[in-house]
Amino acid sequence: MKGNYILQRFKKIGYMTNNFVDEKISFPRKLIIWGDLLISIIVLGAGITDYFQYKFYKKKMIEKRNFIVHRKRMKIVNKSNNKEDMKIFNDKKEFNRIFDDFISRDWLDLEEDSFEAFVEFANKHKKFIVKPKDGSHGKGIYFVDTNELKDLRYSFEKIAKEKAIIEEIIVQNKEVAEFNPASVNTLRVVTFVDHENTPHVMTANLRVGRGQRIADNFHHEGIASLIDIDTGIVVTRGIDGKSQRYVVHPISGKKIVGFEIPLWEEVKDLAKRAALVVPTVRYVGWDVALGEEGKIYIVEGNCAADPDISQLPDQEGKWNLYKPYLDKL
Repeated sequence: MKGNYILQRFKKIGYMTNNFVDEKISFPRKLIIWGDLLISIIVLGAGITDYFQYKFYKKKMIEKRNFIVHRKRMKIVNKSNNKEDMKIFNDKKEFNRIFDDFISRDWLDLEEDSFEAFVEFANKHKKFIVKPKDGSHGKGIYFVDTNELKDLRYSFEKIAKEKAIIEEIIVQNKEVAEFNPASVNTLRVVTFVDHENTPHVMTANLRVGRGQRIADNFHHEGIASLIDIDTGIVVTRGIDGKSQRYVVHPISGKKIVGFEIPLWEEVKDLAKRAALVVPTVRYVGWDVALGEEGKIYIVEGNCAADPDISQLPDQEGKWNLYKPYLDKL
């Protein structure tokens, strides 16, 4: 098993060297990069993906030190968040129960709620979304149209076996939906609660889907760009998981750079209030959706939020944002 793991690591290094740097670079140059990678792993605690996606092979050590790589991410999470209380965020049912006022939509847990409750829900919401309770990165999510269901009892039992919850569908703000109508396009708003229990918005992203995928997740063909915290304006080109960049959405053609997030001050206020609900979990990345008629919904909270989309769009490390707060905890 250990030999297979090491082999897989070497294959990953070769793949990422070819795809992120250049498959035509000379072997001596590759050796230099791989040596630098080893130093970054040992000295900085960077992962292989960290090294290549943040282009460490082009950066000086002083620049690399400001990136939140794997070791620093774990330091933020372990120092800021109570391990036991993090379970709230990793269980969608428990999260929905505690943050019900911020979710602002109907939902059921079919492992516990009755068939009668499911029928009432299905009659009220002709279309709804199914989410695995322990899922992540948008995996296992799908829509259900009750008009296409032949047997409600069968559907109820099927979803219950999947250990999933069902939620009312969010009808998106028109401006945000225009990027990609098939997906729920969200904002990732990262908050940190300091030693005086004051919440801060650290970074924010616009995340938009592509094509017919339901989720806008960056790791599933989504596109992410940075939002200026003060103004709510998108200030970088969008970037996808293959490091391709976009001034406009590649399918809809809607301009990404310069887009002004509707209700931005209200979004920040909502995220800050949510950050204080579980005070022992100080570091959270909130996925926020904008609805019709000024409605704002929290979709979920990520208590070990990956900082990649906050550092990739501008290729600038964000460790200096967190270190002063961490030092005082």
